[in-house]
Amino acid sequence: MPSRTRAIALTAPQRFEPVQVEVRDPGPTDLVLRPAAVGVCGTDFHIATGEANYNLDASGEPIPLEVQPQILGHEIVAEVLEVGAEVGDLARGDRIVLDQGLNCLSLSPDEICEYCATGFSHQCENYIEYGITGLAGGFSEQLVAPAINSIAIRSDASSAECAMTEPLACILHMASLLEAANQRYRIHAPEARDRVRTALITGAGPAGLLMVQVLRKLVGFDEQLLLSEPDPRKRALAERFGATVHDPADSPLHPFVEEATGGRMLELALDASGSGRAFVQVPALLRKQATVVKYGIGFHGEGLERLNEFQWKEPTFIMPVGASSPFDDDGRATRYRTALRAIEDGTVDVASIISHRYEGLDSVSQAFGGDQHQQGYVKGIVVS
Repeated sequence: MPSRTRAIALTAPQRFEPVQVEVRDPGPTDLVLRPAAVGVCGTDFHIATGEANYNLDASGEPIPLEVQPQILGHEIVAEVLEVGAEVGDLARGDRIVLDQGLNCLSLSPDEICEYCATGFSHQCENYIEYGITGLAGGFSEQLVAPAINSIAIRSDASSAECAMTEPLACILHMASLLEAANQRYRIHAPEARDRVRTALITGAGPAGLLMVQVLRKLVGFDEQLLLSEPDPRKRALAERFGATVHDPADSPLHPFVEEATGGRMLELALDASGSGRAFVQVPALLRKQATVVKYGIGFHGEGLERLNEFQWKEPTFIMPVGASSPFDDDGRATRYRTALRAIEDGTVDVASIISHRYEGLDSVSQAFGGDQHQQGYVKGIVVS
């Protein structure tokens, strides 16, 4: 096992450079992994541009990239190169999906924190994360990870498709919060007056397109599902997955929703865009005491005062983050396993969402080079 490995590091905003990084010695419950496919996430783009930095010092301040470069990549599929002596259910050559969040079960503290104990692994009090909080991520030739964070791929699904497990697990976490929240309108309410009749998703990036499929295929939402998105390729996918689509370039959103609902407006709005321009339109689209899911991150250019327009309608706000999960009997994350199986058995179509593939570690800078701003871009994966 080499003590150093080659990686591509973000050394300053929009600057990626090859580096040699230390790799910790694997323990008896660890795996040595070779990343085979790594998804490029919206969070990665925010970090790469300098808009966000989640690698914090002891006082909670971001550590500048110039001081501590970051190796991004948290949507990881990898090949097992070495297996710790105490790992009995994985073998060299297996492919795995990595739960990128190290939690109490990963780190084995003396006590399990209240979040892990109640099924919220990504809110763990001891949480650290590959590719986001300073722990080197998947844009490297090798990494070491606890076997308990690794879920075996037992099908012939491509590594690129399986790299969509983490984004799908995030949407499953969102759906679980939506189901559990105390809301006036619910998807499966027994009384028609309390039921969600119309939901709207703003944005048809990977998150929005997975939302459509999860709501239709896994949650069982069979009422009216609207989606607003300017990119024609994304709209076509959303329509194929079961949404009624809207092009904001053709008409304003309010009359579209008003006509679709017969003036009743929305019981449920889900923002997957991170667009301030889209988000500020939502209050006027809501019924009183509707539910709002703020999933996207960003919303630049709009101030906190915009929330006043929501407050008058007394909505329920749900703000999910990550793929937080309870644990299966073997200590692995339930939602990652559920998401992977849904990809493997074809319940959720992720192949159609992957629009761009980048070959090899040296293509990382290309993956961040501006393709995401072009029409037709949906999701990029770096494959080895």
